[in-house]
Amino acid sequence: MKAEEKQKAIQRMKELSGILKEASRAYYAEDREIMSNYEYDKLYDELVELEKETGVTLANSPTV
Repeated sequence: MKAEEKQKAIQRMKELSGILKEASRAYYAEDREIMSNYEYDKLYDELVELEKETGVTLANSPTV
């Protein structure tokens, strides 16, 4: 993976982590659903795949 591609992937990973954490907080702390389980799982799987491709797992990743 080229450096530019890796940077774009890491940026997307940050975005996905934020979206997934917000969805988890809404669901568990506020008892409200902001996306379906299907949507959550799709984004989570995308994050897992990006982590595998880049070899990077962010400290605040919901996959940790």
